[in-house]
Amino acid sequence: MSDILAVSAPVIDFSSALVQLLHRKNPDAPADLFGLAGELAKASERGDVCVAIPAATNLAAWLDSGLVGEAGSFTPLIASQQRLYLARYHQYESRLAEQLLALAADQVAVPDEAEIKMQLAALFATSKENPDWQQVAVAAALHQRLTVISGGPGTGKTTTLVKLLALLQMTATAPLQIGLAAPTGKAAMRMQEAIGKGKAELLANGVLSSDVAACIPDTAVTLHRLLGSRFNSVQFKHTATQPLVLDVLVLDEASMIDLALMSKLVDALPPHGRLILLGDKDQLSSVEAGAVMGDVCAGAGLSPQFAAQLSRITGQNITAGFSESRLGDHVMTLHKSYRFSGVIGELARAINRGELRKLSELLASSSPAESTPLTWYNGNPAQQDLIAPIMQGFDAYFAALARKADANETFKAFDAFRVLSPIRNGAASVSRVNAVIEAQLVKRGWRSSDQVWYTGRPVLVPQNLYDLELYNGDIGLTLPDETGKLWVYFPAAEGGTRAIAPARLPAVETAFAMTVHKSQGSEFGHVLLLLPSPADGAGSLLSRELVYTAITRARNKVSLWGEESVIASASRKGVVRQSGLAQRLQLG
Repeated sequence: MSDILAVSAPVIDFSSALVQLLHRKNPDAPADLFGLAGELAKASERGDVCVAIPAATNLAAWLDSGLVGEAGSFTPLIASQQRLYLARYHQYESRLAEQLLALAADQVAVPDEAEIKMQLAALFATSKENPDWQQVAVAAALHQRLTVISGGPGTGKTTTLVKLLALLQMTATAPLQIGLAAPTGKAAMRMQEAIGKGKAELLANGVLSSDVAACIPDTAVTLHRLLGSRFNSVQFKHTATQPLVLDVLVLDEASMIDLALMSKLVDALPPHGRLILLGDKDQLSSVEAGAVMGDVCAGAGLSPQFAAQLSRITGQNITAGFSESRLGDHVMTLHKSYRFSGVIGELARAINRGELRKLSELLASSSPAESTPLTWYNGNPAQQDLIAPIMQGFDAYFAALARKADANETFKAFDAFRVLSPIRNGAASVSRVNAVIEAQLVKRGWRSSDQVWYTGRPVLVPQNLYDLELYNGDIGLTLPDETGKLWVYFPAAEGGTRAIAPARLPAVETAFAMTVHKSQGSEFGHVLLLLPSPADGAGSLLSRELVYTAITRARNKVSLWGEESVIASASRKGVVRQSGLAQRLQLG
């Protein structure tokens, strides 16, 4: 009996489960269909929406099997545009394409052109750029329900947004209901802080009146909270039949939004509502399937007619660009970085553009000094002693804990430094770094070796906890109250923090180190990026998008730990997710 109990049931992965299901439904279906279905399941777990159907495939035999259908069929798999989809992803993709094109085609009431010119001149009085793409983006957004603003860190996306919202309010006949949202709590807090700072600067400079500023919201929420999460359900309260009550919806960090969630978001937009997407198309795509921001921006360029109109309104020389996309007039790209003008900015651009010579020069000129913006540790971090630089990086955090600083101050100290890695397990991975740090804390007497919850333990929420209003990627800090009882503090949407008992958080992970994917939407003073060699498990994950995303999380300093060949190889490799969305948005 004990032997029977000791035998555990085999673990069946999604690919095997899907193939088995299809085989039960029709064991006589073509063998190549089962093979590609298994590849499709694996691809969806990597973030792909579909896979290409080989040209030699007998598609008629697949359709006759009853397992594959064309658009609109009630079959497990859908064949469309010479691609094979899981039915739900085909539905999301085709639905989102229809939604975005419908938004783009909608006409909006546009203020008098003379009034627009006057207001733009006031808002951008100090601009010396020609063209000033921030001003162009604001002018364009006035004419449409859908606007996508893409730009790297420091290009002024939030400044542009504040001016855009101000102009929308100034030209509206009544105060507008504006919603601000981001995919994670951390990203929502950053958005909220940036908009508050932007409003204060414009008020101080006399560009914005207090009445108009009061109409721009001060609070941003998570996307799940905005849509109304339902407990133990992937569905939301707000849908096409019960849309959001707002006039303008702004979504920040749009590159983090997967295909399914973006479709549900657009579905919940009211018939008259404007949608403004902010993000960086060059960052990593969403953890879940899809690359919506990249697909929406792909091949976009201004039409001659709209470029001429924007030139007339802004008084600037705006040239048309070749566009393959029907969303060309709705995608605005901010080019100039006002914050990343130094070494970090140069490094990010070199990585993003695959400029290997420039990358090599920057690495060679780096310095180990703490005061310099770039430090390079030349070697495989999987084979190095990581303790000293990591513990030194967290000095400010440990000092804040030692003096029992309040939660807000402790969060600031914790965000001064973060270790990022592309991998969760193995040498130089997130789990390894967290284990090394916790072992050091035992040596320092901060925790006992068997203690799970201890003062200073940072935790990451790896899944949505709707009942606690916590979402995938949220970060909390374990701190004692005045009686010494431990609580986990999370940033509150309305400012400050809120405390949750550790017993209510069974699934959290220690977060001194985190994956680059989980770091999206966050910003840290100093980032230490570990890039182990492909032999140590990082091979398929290393890409220019990953390194670029990690570098641009840093405000002041980047430390790169990896061999130059690994860094160069990553900068040469771009991530291309399989999707049909960009093609659906193309002209013709």
